[in-house]
Amino acid sequence: MKEVSVNRMLPRIAPALAAAQLMRVRSAGVAFPVALGALIALAGAAASAVAGVPWTRVASVAFMPLYSLAVGMGAVALLSGDALVELHGSTPVGVHAVWTTRLALLVLAAAVGALVMFAPLHALGVVYGDIGWTSALSPVGGAVALALAAYAAVAVLESPRAAAFCVVFAWMALSFFWDPNLAGDPVLQRAVPMAVALAAAAGAWLSLGSPERACAKAVGAR
Repeated sequence: MKEVSVNRMLPRIAPALAAAQLMRVRSAGVAFPVALGALIALAGAAASAVAGVPWTRVASVAFMPLYSLAVGMGAVALLSGDALVELHGSTPVGVHAVWTTRLALLVLAAAVGALVMFAPLHALGVVYGDIGWTSALSPVGGAVALALAAYAAVAVLESPRAAAFCVVFAWMALSFFWDPNLAGDPVLQRAVPMAVALAAAAGAWLSLGSPERACAKAVGAR
């Protein structure tokens, strides 16, 4: 009965919940990805002016993937060690809604930041393997997938350090093994990692409903 009443209440309080979480994570969760995307684009533009387009196009293989890694690590920092997790767990809304709202804000900011990074580099012709605006799926999908992986890792693991290690491992698998073999097909390149990340995040979301897991998070946040 309580679950039904909470489910009915969530649509009404969703705007207030989103606004509250936006105020809490605005610097690290929203401003940082967009600013980082702009900074990488600026660095790429400067490199193309100094070293030339061909060299910068090759170098983009190294510096563009750093964006998704930074987003993933930022997500770990935002979702782990929350001193208010015990309070979240004691409210009708619960940890589910709070963390999922934070994830949604971070994913939106990460996608915007990836586009801010990609658009100028695409216009300058310095994106390696660029096949048009479809290639934007690679940085956008990579950042979203790493944010989802961070959500799953933080929800399942007790240690923020272990969660960060999982994010780095996922980034290395994408950047060094998966992406190079599918550079010409950004749709397939991101479809499989996104499916895996969504499945992991869904399982993590279910684990957040466990009272034992919520208590463990509360203890770990102290």
